[in-house]
Amino acid sequence: MLDVLLLRDIEHGGDQDQAGTVAARFAGFIDRAKYSLDLAIYDFRLSPALAGPVVAALTAAATRGVQVRLAYDAGKPAGATLETFAALGADPAPVGTAQWVREHFDGTAVQTKAITAPSGQLMHSKYIVRDVGHRLAAVWTGSANWTDDAWSRQENNLLTIPSRPLAVGYRADFDQLWAAGRITGTGAGDAGTTTADGVRLGWDFAPADGTGIDSYLVRQVTAARRRIVLASMVITSHPLLAALADAIDRGVDVSGAYDGGQMGPIAKQWHDTDVLAHWKLLTDHLVGKPSKPYTPTSVHDFMHSKILVADGHLATGSYNFSANAQRNAENQLQFVNTRLADQFAAYAAAIAETYR
Repeated sequence: MLDVLLLRDIEHGGDQDQAGTVAARFAGFIDRAKYSLDLAIYDFRLSPALAGPVVAALTAAATRGVQVRLAYDAGKPAGATLETFAALGADPAPVGTAQWVREHFDGTAVQTKAITAPSGQLMHSKYIVRDVGHRLAAVWTGSANWTDDAWSRQENNLLTIPSRPLAVGYRADFDQLWAAGRITGTGAGDAGTTTADGVRLGWDFAPADGTGIDSYLVRQVTAARRRIVLASMVITSHPLLAALADAIDRGVDVSGAYDGGQMGPIAKQWHDTDVLAHWKLLTDHLVGKPSKPYTPTSVHDFMHSKILVADGHLATGSYNFSANAQRNAENQLQFVNTRLADQFAAYAAAIAETYR
């Protein structure tokens, strides 16, 4: 059954044991694997309490004969600032994933590989593919990295979707990353559509189809007649900003939330341009979360979900709505389902109301 978990900042409406709940669900998803597990993650750093069940589940799966492959980003620049990550279209995250992965999986049967990227790009996906090609194949994905803050201090979403076709599509993307050891050229030919648990959905991957993902978002905004609801850490794609401004001008109800700590420095760089004008118009309809300024050691409490609802359509995943995200390795799910769109729209509205 398609399962959705919507995370809130525990200081602003989230359940106090939310991170423990995510860790238990993560371990449960892994424990059900019989044949294969393919994990692609940008930021993987958990404290001992949360790491315990997650690491135990992965190592136990590998020990009982499940093929476990973990691909992680190797490209977060040392000394990166908030502005650096904004330019990359990525979540601010300190260097540390590689060390954490080595400390917890070296000497085990879990296979690991650092995925490199050209300068200015990242392996930014967040997903797990379980038992591809088998009856109980499933995908775990969403906006959340695998860190304490992502599971407790950020607004994030997680989806578990049982679907053989979806697992095949995600496995194709993973195999490209694993074989190449870099993001260049990956995401080619991996897009597809299916129906899972009665829900129509599609999927797509950057960088090979990054421009296609951005164009898809613009098309949904352009086609919307009733509502557009956003919950996005950053919104810097110029075509998307123009489409959103046009939607406001034609009377579509536009609402939602963004991360004020992220967008503030970006907007200051736009000066007197059409992009800035579009952003100022949009901010009259959105609410910014006043997150803490990023440092490697500060709490990372960003409004981190990446959600676009346009009438009965929903898009979410690892893909920030940024000018540079299309150049990163990213994954996105695209749903046509009013019930699911309503659920995510209500979630985004609750976030906005919290920080209004």
